[in-house]
Amino acid sequence: MNVTFDRSALIAVMTPAAAIASIKNTAYNIEGVLLECPGETEGSCRVTAYDMEKGMRTDLPCEIEEPGKIVVKAQNLLQIIRALPEGQIRISVDDRYRAVISQGKSSFEISVMPGENFPQLPLLSGDRNYTLPQHLLRDVVSRTIYAVGVNDQRAVFNGAFFKVENDRLYVVGCDGDRVAISHVPLPGGENPAASAIVPGRLLGEVFRMMKDSEDDVTVTLARKHIIFRLDPFVYFTRLIEGEYIDYTRFLPKTHKTEVFVSAPLLREALERATLVTEDKLGGNTKAFVKLEFEGNLLRLSSVSAGGSSYDEIPVAKTGEDLVIGFNCRLLVEALRNAPDTADQLRLRLNGPMMGVTVEEAGGSGTRAYTPGEEEKKDDPFTDVFLDYIMPVRMGK
Repeated sequence: MNVTFDRSALIAVMTPAAAIASIKNTAYNIEGVLLECPGETEGSCRVTAYDMEKGMRTDLPCEIEEPGKIVVKAQNLLQIIRALPEGQIRISVDDRYRAVISQGKSSFEISVMPGENFPQLPLLSGDRNYTLPQHLLRDVVSRTIYAVGVNDQRAVFNGAFFKVENDRLYVVGCDGDRVAISHVPLPGGENPAASAIVPGRLLGEVFRMMKDSEDDVTVTLARKHIIFRLDPFVYFTRLIEGEYIDYTRFLPKTHKTEVFVSAPLLREALERATLVTEDKLGGNTKAFVKLEFEGNLLRLSSVSAGGSSYDEIPVAKTGEDLVIGFNCRLLVEALRNAPDTADQLRLRLNGPMMGVTVEEAGGSGTRAYTPGEEEKKDDPFTDVFLDYIMPVRMGK
């Protein structure tokens, strides 16, 4: 095998490939990426990363003097090409599977493996296909992925719930302490109904590769896998098996207290409170933020071993006064991931031991599907985003 790549193009492909390839697995062929020259077309190299659960595939332009197929450690190759000077990078592999990676007078020699040792990939096709602009999928994922669990013992909480219904894509994240819901329209009409639990780790990689543009992304559902195609990359992962929680039952149908508040003012006050609630140097990382709704004023306070904080912001409130405590980080993350258009928020509460719903006060944002009044009666999620966050016990 003897192939030449453009350094910048190779780095652009190897960076996401190295993120997919497992760095914890002891199997060399799973830690590595598969380079196949030629790829799907002449003058290209197919690059594949796969850790038996999730994977990525793309084709990279190159000059092929001698075709071949090898497996090379992802992190090693990425570090080497980043260390080499700008220009054309040549990868030459001999019969003993020793690879020389060079640019100009600089070169490295490393061991590689035959491409036949790479694990077999799942069939990258399915019977349900959905195409939408990347900015729409990017928006709906950004408003929910932060609420997806990480290494939760309940496997379904480690994924985002995708549901297609009535030509809309709903995405839900839940980690047991909060629920984040968002939706976007699916173009074309007559999109088949479906649901799946998509692992958060792969979804995070896809999110990083999506652009805030009208370029299409195609989502394909197979029986056990989901495939994301965003040219020139194809991402795929095994779905999480199990039944997702009935998140709708957490959302209250009525409320005793309704509050309208400036999103920037509330977010800034909560971020100041995190200096106390996340005070690791003070030895306390579990302090809560106390919210006191009284009249048209919201008082925010927190106390930890390292100090205390206090803030006041104006609100418009109807219903009962209320004192309630929250994990400050959960509130901050909800507000940080709200749409930029959400200048005013509506909070709805039912008491100190029941959660708060956070949504945009003025309805849906500019990129959201806005149902008519009759539709709103049947659809509880008419806004771009909705968060439901459980409180904490404050004690006496």
